[in-house]
Parts: sequence; structure tokens; C-alpha cells
Amino acid sequence: MSAVFLETSALLRMLFGEEGGDLVAKRLQEADRAVASRLIRVEAERALIRISLDQPGSHAPLLELERELKRLWPKIDFIEVTREICDRAGRIAPRSRLRSLDAIHLATYFRTRELDPKIEILTFDQRIKKEI
Repeated sequence: MSAVFLETSALLRMLFGEEGGDLVAKRLQEADRAVASRLIRVEAERALIRISLDQPGSHAPLLELERELKRLWPKIDFIEVTREICDRAGRIAPRSRLRSLDAIHLATYFRTRELDPKIEILTFDQRIKKEI
């Protein structure tokens, strides 16, 4: 059974059709299971809101992106942002300039990897990649 941990940078590349997004889509399709921090929903939905504010005339394409997210969410097993995850995120990568939300993703991935050592992470965030 193959599993992938989806991080926001990979999801947004796929959603917006950016370079590498096709590989993310392919990997998600091939995987038996997709896992992500609950945080991914907040970040993805906020990204769409920012676009709607920055590009007011992009209503129709945004509706399609919203529909695409709604189709994707049921296919993902969300890991809640618990006290354990937050405690771990606060201490993770002490010599890194890892941002807070990225630290939460990374802590969630490491926790998931303890349960499934073969799980791979889908990310384009260089700070996260550096810590794996």
C-alpha cells in the first residue's frame, strides 16, 4: 500500500496548473492513500480568497478551483493539529528558518511517518525538503 503526505505547496501547484503540478496529480492518483495536515484546507481556501481579492474579474475560474478542492477533500485523510503536533512543531528544526505553518506540516508528516515509515511527502517547499 502506497501513501503520500500532501503539503500545501504541492496542492497549490497542482490546483493552479503550475510546473510540477502534473506530477503531484499523477502521484495522488497512483497512491492508495493521501494524508495531509488539516492545515492544508485553511491554506488552500485562503489562497483562493487572496486570488479573488487580487483579481476581482476571475470569478468563473475560481468557482472551478473551489469545486476541484471540494472533490479532493473527501479523498484525503486529515490529521488534526493537536497539542502533540503543535509541541513538536515548536521544537522542530531548531537551526532552520522554517516558518510556523511549515513546521506544523513537517511535524504532522514526521508523526505520520512514525505510523507509516514508507509514506512520502509531496512538497515543493525548499525549507521543508531541507529538513526531511
